[in-house]
Amino acid sequence: MTVAAPPELDGLVYRELVGTGGYADVYLYEQQMPRMRVAVKVLKGEGITDAIRRQFRDEADTMAQLADHPYIVQVFRSGTSLDGRPYLVMKYYPPPNLALRSRNERLSVEEVLRTGIQLASAVETAHRAGITHRDIKPANVLVSQYGAPGLTDFGIAGQLGHGAAEDDEDDVGVSVPWAPPEVLFGQSNGDARADVYSLSATLWQLLVGRSPFEIPGGDNSAYGLMPRIRTSPVPATGRADVPVSLERLLTQAMAKDPAARPQSAIAFARSLQEIEQEQRFTRTAIVVLDEQGQTTLADQSGPSPDADDDRTRVRAPQSVQGQTPAPARPRSVGGTVAVNGAQGVAGPASHAAYEHPLVDDVDVAGTVSRDRLGTRTPASEEPAAATSSRNPAVTLAAIAVAVVAVVVGISVVFGGGNDSPKDTPKTVASQSGDVALSVPSTPTLEARGVSGGVAFAWQYLAPEKPDRFFVRTAATTGGLGTAVDGAPLARSTFTAKAAAGTQVCGQVKVSREGLTSEYSTPVCGRAK
Repeated sequence: MTVAAPPELDGLVYRELVGTGGYADVYLYEQQMPRMRVAVKVLKGEGITDAIRRQFRDEADTMAQLADHPYIVQVFRSGTSLDGRPYLVMKYYPPPNLALRSRNERLSVEEVLRTGIQLASAVETAHRAGITHRDIKPANVLVSQYGAPGLTDFGIAGQLGHGAAEDDEDDVGVSVPWAPPEVLFGQSNGDARADVYSLSATLWQLLVGRSPFEIPGGDNSAYGLMPRIRTSPVPATGRADVPVSLERLLTQAMAKDPAARPQSAIAFARSLQEIEQEQRFTRTAIVVLDEQGQTTLADQSGPSPDADDDRTRVRAPQSVQGQTPAPARPRSVGGTVAVNGAQGVAGPASHAAYEHPLVDDVDVAGTVSRDRLGTRTPASEEPAAATSSRNPAVTLAAIAVAVVAVVVGISVVFGGGNDSPKDTPKTVASQSGDVALSVPSTPTLEARGVSGGVAFAWQYLAPEKPDRFFVRTAATTGGLGTAVDGAPLARSTFTAKAAAGTQVCGQVKVSREGLTSEYSTPVCGRAK
């Protein structure tokens, strides 16, 4: 791969080559006033079409539009060099990027969760601006000297609402190992759910050191990867320290059916936060743009009395569990930067984050910290005289308040509260009345031709012991609507008998003590 000579740029002094790609090179320059290191991305001089030039200009405009976000690489300016090559001047992030880091070391679960939430914040901010990234991968995540990730390379970014393949004039270039199947096989040019898939595949690589469907020693070319991405189940990370909840979330976010994934980047970020809380890690803030286009913290549990009245605050996700909640952990203010050796890998804040509103002294559940309230004397230690001299009216009022609190609590448990986040999983009491059961998620179905039939297998998020499965089959997908469900199955596999060469299409739904999921997306296979 040839590298062109660095251009002469006014006010910048060339230092070294940082990286090179198919149509652009990246150099390190030193800006003279004020003196600082900057990265300059320069289009190559040969083989550059008008479409690539337009794409380059669009990248500059997109990144400039999102430049204030702490986890998106900032673009300072753009221009054309004296020899006619367009360039971008950007904030400099020292190597290595996350692709190189993941190849050389396994990142901790805590760092992967933190990085995922920070990147999901950046992606959600882009989506709220009407922009899909469409090329999220470890190589496009840089790391600042303070350890904060920076999402870059919006070169093939698209406008939300134009995700269908036929809606775009130009084909979308994709990075195959991290791209969702609907993009690889032409059903879509990418939407918010496609970005969620790619972000999940990126986190999977940070845990494992390779892309999800890459086989060590196998055929990992684009042609080798694409069939596996389309039909193979998402493999487990194989790491003993990765919690089951994170394995399930990554599997769900890389579901073959976009409808089975988290439907937004912020929903994905909140699920990552729940795993942080489950593992008792420090909580990472979700930073997005509010309706006025101002950066704000989107994981507050509620406004504090001294907060700005016009600040947008989104409640953290909560779920009703049939168990005693763990003690609430105090939330860190603004994030703690913890340097990890020479790499400088650290907490969530970059210098831009210092301008953001601080988190109030409120924990995840909205309980004011004890230091703010002071120490209360236990009731058993109160003087007897004080207890006996209470006003009966005050006592009755206290009882009334307690009754109201119980009623409000019951209404929240059974879905009566209007403040519950839309992303919170729905739960209902089981028929036996002793546990709370969630409505099963829609399964992802796969079909494979076998000798004498078609084998179906499926997976879904958070399986439960009582789950049973109903499969319906037909010769075509159109015939599934009138097909009759088979007998309930206890296993998540089923083989439909058929003569060699015969097509069999199928769908499956999950039943959990009277609660059923939606039918899966139909899939077909041909018997061998």
